[in-house]
Amino acid sequence: MGSIKPLTKDDWLTQAMELLRTQGVGGVRVLTLAKSLKISRGSFYWHFHDRQDLLDHMLDWWDREMTDTVIRYVSKINGKAQKRILALGEFVVRNNMNRYDSAIRTWAEGDRKAATVLERVMKKRLATMTDLFREAGFSKAEATTRGHLLAIYIMSEDAVHLNDSLRTRLQLVRRQVQALTSSE
Repeated sequence: MGSIKPLTKDDWLTQAMELLRTQGVGGVRVLTLAKSLKISRGSFYWHFHDRQDLLDHMLDWWDREMTDTVIRYVSKINGKAQKRILALGEFVVRNNMNRYDSAIRTWAEGDRKAATVLERVMKKRLATMTDLFREAGFSKAEATTRGHLLAIYIMSEDAVHLNDSLRTRLQLVRRQVQALTSSE
């Protein structure tokens, strides 16, 4: 009989993020989380002090995994800015890197810490997009407008195109990028 691999902090965080996405922050409870992972609550306390500690780590995880990962990915791509902008959009859509954004925004409406993290992440994402459009040759004002439009589209596209195939979602993000990177 093989041994069972102990759950990591990331295992707990990933499942907690899924509960956030499907049930909202109120649904992120230690007992609910433990049941969904089919494990006792004791493992939870090995990784987190309490529920608030979990919530704090969830916000940090979302920032790191859903924003910093994308920024690192795009920074490693060689080529023109248009290619990098397209790669960013496709990477987010293909890997569902936007799947928690709506839940985080809802959480931030009633929680000061979540709102602070959301604001920080938004600034980081918008700055990244704006910088890419500046690299594409747009003026500061145009780069800001186009970068913000594309960032907002990408962050909400999973909710808007919930029932569309990945193929359709990728075609749509490609059209958005094409429209926004065109100088006409």
